[in-house]
Amino acid sequence: MFNKVSIIKSMTVVPLILCICLTETTVANSTTSMHNKAEDFNVGVCTHFSQGKGILEMNIKSMKNAGIGAIRDEATWSSIERQKGIFVMPERHNKYVRSASEAGLDVMLILDYANRFYDDGDRPRSSEAIEGFCRYAEFVVRHFGKDVRLYEIWNEWDIGIGLPKKYDKGGSPEDYIKLLKAVYPRIKAAEPDTIVIAGGCTSGAVNKGWFENIIRLGALDYSDAVSIHSYNYSAGFPERSPETCSAWMTNVQNMLRKYNKGKDVPFYVTEMGWPTHIGKRSTTPQLSASYLARLYLLARTSPSFRGLWWYDFQDDGWKAEYNENNFGIVRPDLTPKPHYYVMADISDLITRGEYIDRLQTKDDNLYVLRFKHKQCDFWALWSSDDKTRQVILQTQSPSAPLTIHQLGHKPYQSSWGFLDWAGRKGELISDRLSIVIGPRPFLISGDLTNVSVLQTIPRPFERDYMFE
Repeated sequence: MFNKVSIIKSMTVVPLILCICLTETTVANSTTSMHNKAEDFNVGVCTHFSQGKGILEMNIKSMKNAGIGAIRDEATWSSIERQKGIFVMPERHNKYVRSASEAGLDVMLILDYANRFYDDGDRPRSSEAIEGFCRYAEFVVRHFGKDVRLYEIWNEWDIGIGLPKKYDKGGSPEDYIKLLKAVYPRIKAAEPDTIVIAGGCTSGAVNKGWFENIIRLGALDYSDAVSIHSYNYSAGFPERSPETCSAWMTNVQNMLRKYNKGKDVPFYVTEMGWPTHIGKRSTTPQLSASYLARLYLLARTSPSFRGLWWYDFQDDGWKAEYNENNFGIVRPDLTPKPHYYVMADISDLITRGEYIDRLQTKDDNLYVLRFKHKQCDFWALWSSDDKTRQVILQTQSPSAPLTIHQLGHKPYQSSWGFLDWAGRKGELISDRLSIVIGPRPFLISGDLTNVSVLQTIPRPFERDYMFE
């Protein structure tokens, strides 16, 4: 988690737009179906309340209006043990945790960073420092009790974040496991129902083998779940796309099964985002919002994926050229970015919907994910190559209209009927429907039982924010 600067002035309350399913139908069974019920999926965002950033009550209200169900923050060791051997919970920490929990948000706390009384302010590696960290962890867990369900052990141990400059370097897998092995049983003894999460590492740590090394050294024996950060915004397209990220995360989950006798390991992504700064490695706000929707939808295709925390909820400053100031889904004054409206439109489906399968089409760049939600059928459609294409659907039940909802915009109802009047070809075909799809997902709901994708046609347009 990065240090940020934020200024909060006011809040804009945005009404939630709900996509209404017109009929209660069932989705046809598929031999490739991977049914995934959202029994415990967290639609989360990272916050910096522990650093005093943001107006707590206004932020929580804004999050709830967008359907966000979880936050990730921290209660650092150095802020709690300010005198050696004496633990005091700062009122700022106490207030944000209790307030978030009372509002119905699932709280994840990171137990992290060094303390100047141990190992000269380096990571806890000596026996004395590890014991000190364990006592700090026990204190936090007992203090918050049932108000905190998720604890992540450290943040990005694989790099030098949060440490004095002289220790600003990567930490070894062996030292991390030594700490994890000591603290895990102490936390579980203090509060058995907590979920202790190991990892919290950078995407670079995954790519370079650091994460697999902690798994190989026994991390699964001393945790209830694992987490990674999956940033890929620095890469070029398509390596920076949500689809590439999702495939990469699938490979990580496959690796985890190898060390768990072929069984799934509960898996969290606790930081991810595409910053909207001006300059290199940036993503336009509209496209970044589209990527948010696609990544959350893709996350639901994996049964072992338990939660995704967007980094972060609120921009940390007003410097337009600084990437670290521009990760949020709202501005520093809580003015919504496009992400906010997209999150509001999709959060309930992601949290409570059931993933059915991906509909296979002749166009590999057309994604069609099928869901069941509130006894209704939903399709999520988008272009993974970020290009626009005309999609022609066909049905055996043309009498029932569909609700069509481009995320971030008002849904509308459409009757069936297609006529290529622009090409001066043919007559009205009553069992077909045309829709132009781009990077931003559309949700379609209604009687989708016998609907199929008949054809896709490339339709290159000038850049259009509606399709980003």
